[in-house]
Amino acid sequence: MKVLVWISFVLSLFFSCSGKEAQECGTLQDGDLTTVCRVVGERNRFLLNWSQEGAVKSYKIWSSGEIPSRDPVAWQLKGSVDGKSWAVIDEQREQAFCSRYQEKLYAVKHPESYNYYMLEVEVSRGDTVVLPEVELYTRNLTVNWEHFAYPEVVFTDEDDTSRGSAYYRQLVQIPEEYIKYHTRKVAEILYFKASDPMPEVRQIDYSLKNFNGVSYKGGEPPVVHIVYSTQHIEKSAEESLFKLDAETRGVLYHELTHAYQQEPKNIGSYGTNKTFWACIEGLADAVRAEAGLFDVKTLRKPGGNWMDGYKTTGFFIQWLTTKDPDAIRKFHQSVRDLETWSFDGAIKYVFGEQQSIDGMWQEYQAFLTSEENK
Repeated sequence: MKVLVWISFVLSLFFSCSGKEAQECGTLQDGDLTTVCRVVGERNRFLLNWSQEGAVKSYKIWSSGEIPSRDPVAWQLKGSVDGKSWAVIDEQREQAFCSRYQEKLYAVKHPESYNYYMLEVEVSRGDTVVLPEVELYTRNLTVNWEHFAYPEVVFTDEDDTSRGSAYYRQLVQIPEEYIKYHTRKVAEILYFKASDPMPEVRQIDYSLKNFNGVSYKGGEPPVVHIVYSTQHIEKSAEESLFKLDAETRGVLYHELTHAYQQEPKNIGSYGTNKTFWACIEGLADAVRAEAGLFDVKTLRKPGGNWMDGYKTTGFFIQWLTTKDPDAIRKFHQSVRDLETWSFDGAIKYVFGEQQSIDGMWQEYQAFLTSEENK
């Protein structure tokens, strides 16, 4: 399980570095990408306090929802034992965020145990930097995924004069890198490591198109096609750019799951067998839910059946992670390993022969009812 360690700012101590005070900004630890630290200066320092045992081995930094020129383009992460003498433990130059609200993950080059951490950032032009979130981790989250095979992405906008297209460009600055980033994120939810057997996706043709719908995936590996509706983009942007970001990522997680997921064996096909269909669409929505891109508390309700597909099935599969953090990976692994796949077989594969789909579904329904009655 990932060990997440939030940054907490030192409020009682005063430090300076090269003659400029470090900034105090509590919103960097609030887990909310819509709250930001906004400071002025070519080089800006954020002083951090580390209260955990062990070294920081990796970290994430996010872009804001504001204009890209306010993103940091270079930074140093520094550590200190006493808050006076600082050592650079990681440095990044010439960085660019491919979209708004975008995370970047880095392994720390020189991990050592320190009591304090400082992030010193630079901007490309102007003198204002906007930073919404930073997270530090005691684990190197890049392990097992350094050699993931990213596909080539071919992006086309077939409706480039529409409002939907304009909203997409406001959200996504480098579409090719944006799609590539999400391929690995999807694979990390479906598989244990990059070397696991998975469909060899070499190219993704991704296009924006004007149609009445949401999105669809076509083709099979090695070449996959994904189309995203500019009408849906425009509707999703009505509330805020942040809501558009969540919807665009969520839809992309779903479609990319179809590119990277295994298919059930010996039970027909997507168009001929409901179990096959429910497995495929349920897993896709489970991956989206695991990524935090559904409002699960609002959408997840008692009722239905595990064969209903999409959110009904997906929320159930994602709920299984409360019993085993690797449940989605193991459930998906059952699709690869079982000679004749079934939901009951998958539950037994993950949790043991003593378990059944009927029993697990009843337990899930009892959980939903108890949550609804709170």
